[in-house]
Amino acid sequence: MLPENLQITVFPTKSLIKYQESIIHQIETMERKTFPKNEIMTIKEEIAKKTNTLLIAYYVSTENEKQNFENKSNKEKKKEISEAKNDLSKKHKVIKILGYLIYSHISLSISPVTRILKLCIHPLSRRNGLGRMLLECTIKKTSVPQKCRAELYVDTERLNAIKLYQKVGFKIKNKVKDYYETGRDAWLMELS
Repeated sequence: MLPENLQITVFPTKSLIKYQESIIHQIETMERKTFPKNEIMTIKEEIAKKTNTLLIAYYVSTENEKQNFENKSNKEKKKEISEAKNDLSKKHKVIKILGYLIYSHISLSISPVTRILKLCIHPLSRRNGLGRMLLECTIKKTSVPQKCRAELYVDTERLNAIKLYQKVGFKIKNKVKDYYETGRDAWLMELS
């Protein structure tokens, strides 16, 4: 279950700049735990590129909650996430990243394209609609399909990811042999 105070925003923003190191660290940790070595992005470099945009899904908790959170079981963590409230009182605020999406929007061509580069959801937040929310937010921000098309590459073996993209409206265009490495193919998927 997702927290009530879940927010999705473009990062970096002025309101979150003081949390930048913590946010980047959480994203890089999630990246390393989720993807094979050859697919890991250097997040700081990716978001420094002018055509790339990082969307983060996060909630705000307090320092005491964070320390206690790390020592709990997965079941307790899920319960605590669902009970997160907007009342942060006077305690130190902590940003907790639940997922992120990096996209590149290239509008210089006759056929503008939004390319989804990376979508990652924290394991405890999966299967709750967060991936769909991040994708739909990106589609809305970049005016797909009204003004451009969107595309992405996904490992042919990642069936849950493929199903998610199809639910949002992406269609398989073609297979790209050895896209990730020898023996690991990708589907090119498109929404237009």
